[in-house]
Amino acid sequence: MELEIFEFAFMQRAFLAGLVIAVVCPSIGLFLVLRRYALLAEGLGHIAFGGVSVGFLGGIDPVLGAFGMTGISAIAIEQLRRQGKLGGDTAIGVLIALGLAIGVVASSVAGAFNARLLGFLFGSIILVAPRDLYLITAIGTVVMLIVTLFGKELFYICFDEEAALAGGLPVKFFTMLLTIMTALTVVASLRIVGVLLVFALIILPVATAMQIAHSFRQARLLSVLFGLISVISGLFAAFYLDLPAGGAIVLIAGVLFVIVSGVATIIAKSAAEGS
Repeated sequence: MELEIFEFAFMQRAFLAGLVIAVVCPSIGLFLVLRRYALLAEGLGHIAFGGVSVGFLGGIDPVLGAFGMTGISAIAIEQLRRQGKLGGDTAIGVLIALGLAIGVVASSVAGAFNARLLGFLFGSIILVAPRDLYLITAIGTVVMLIVTLFGKELFYICFDEEAALAGGLPVKFFTMLLTIMTALTVVASLRIVGVLLVFALIILPVATAMQIAHSFRQARLLSVLFGLISVISGLFAAFYLDLPAGGAIVLIAGVLFVIVSGVATIIAKSAAEGS
């Protein structure tokens, strides 16, 4: 029997786009967690809010506005960190403050505090137009291609930057590449998860996977699996329960984290008692 949810073109697009970000977000998130740079995803998500609002104010596609602001901010964050004048978390905090301030002012001046803006903030399945699906697919393809080609190098610099430098790897280049890929991932996820919740989809599946994974490969596969479960279940909940897509997806990701963490703790205690 055909499910009613798939009779609607916008839901078909939402699911296709959701499958892409369910793979891309945890794939990038794993490197960020290993590098202890998880705050970057949150920072760029908040900065994207400023870009979306500037887009409304300037009469351009809000996604383009978010793309421009997150891209520039990603490069600025890495430059500030490299110069040593500000720590990575401080540089991100400064740009979060600026991005939020720009977002509030620009959206107020543009009179954009409406349902469309809320859709960008928290995700909306009806906002996924055909061109958005093409953009998300293109970004996802580029990001995953880079991860496939340079996964070992990215893992090396995230696991031990000093050893990577000693080994002759261009650490600055790969760190900048990871930062820009994070910005691209945030932009790709705007329609489904929203700017304020994209951080959670990038980090939560990874945090869940790391409770039970015994290797980097396992962590990557499990992260994607938990991401897929969260996105697919969240889209069903958003459609049938009339919930914000981003909130539903992240809530399910959070529940998965609690369940897996609890099970992992019980298993660990049982193993300790048995020994």
